[in-house]
Amino acid sequence: MSTSYRYLLLMRMIPRYPRKIDTATIASLLERDGMTIHRRSIQRDLEKLSQSFAITCDDNHKPYGWSWTADAPSLDIPTMSPTAALAYRMVADFMSDMFPREIYDQLKPHFRYADTLLKQTDKDTLKEWPDKVRTVGRSQPLMPPNIPAEVFAVVSDSLLEGKRFQVSYQKRGEKKRVSWTINPLGIVLHDRLITLVCTVGNYHQHKDIRQLQLHRMKDAIQLDEPALLQEGFNLDEYIAAGAFSYCTGEKAIRLKAVFEQDAAIHLEETPLSEGQHLTDLGNGTVLVEATVADTRQLRWWLLGFGGRTEVLEPACLRDELKAHAIRMMSKYA
Repeated sequence: MSTSYRYLLLMRMIPRYPRKIDTATIASLLERDGMTIHRRSIQRDLEKLSQSFAITCDDNHKPYGWSWTADAPSLDIPTMSPTAALAYRMVADFMSDMFPREIYDQLKPHFRYADTLLKQTDKDTLKEWPDKVRTVGRSQPLMPPNIPAEVFAVVSDSLLEGKRFQVSYQKRGEKKRVSWTINPLGIVLHDRLITLVCTVGNYHQHKDIRQLQLHRMKDAIQLDEPALLQEGFNLDEYIAAGAFSYCTGEKAIRLKAVFEQDAAIHLEETPLSEGQHLTDLGNGTVLVEATVADTRQLRWWLLGFGGRTEVLEPACLRDELKAHAIRMMSKYA
């Protein structure tokens, strides 16, 4: 293996601060790919690289490790193309508020590099494109909660490496924290939150799967133990089964609701489900019939229309929303 190639491999393995990697882990990753390099050789290589690049060693806190400095410029080999730079610019402009602060900070060098390339390109159309596109959300914008950088690093690394980790977790509405050993299964970004799909302790059956919010975690420590994974678990199937729709019933329901005309018009282009049926009632209202999952999300959506919709069926859902409307009236009476 040439020295130049070895240097390139090492630079690609080094994470950006506050994450870090030690020589033992680097040696293990190289050996997994069929390359055996002594840890002392890796140490010498890293010391040489740190003389020319923004690479530093944290030898104050164990475990010791190497990282790119937080403000190190992005290193792209081969260099970023103008179209790729445009994609990064679009992500920075229109999706930045979807990322937790820690992820966004790690992407900043790529965004800065993309801006530099776009300024230098002779394609005016690429320069002007970001000023001609905007995104507008339909829901109330909310600020994402703060996630400690060290927590996100441990969770993501443990998920990537299939390891367990120890964490202190504060359940919603409770002041005391509990200490759990976590088996990570997947990460889901949902409504400005980052949710870890996992099991706890020695439980790893489907019925044991939990959803834990990263912003409620503290003092995360990766363990040198393989995670207990559920055989055949598939994150897409888990989500498709309604895990993040918060099902209130096991079976789908046949929804029948009357909407005011202008409130229902968007359902012509974006149906609730396959087989949706719309009937113009001729008095400025539309009857909407669709088979949908019985979820809390459905209830939030219906309540968002206020008095512009009336649920007819199923009767239990109608009664539930009626009781909710009565409670609201009592607040404003």
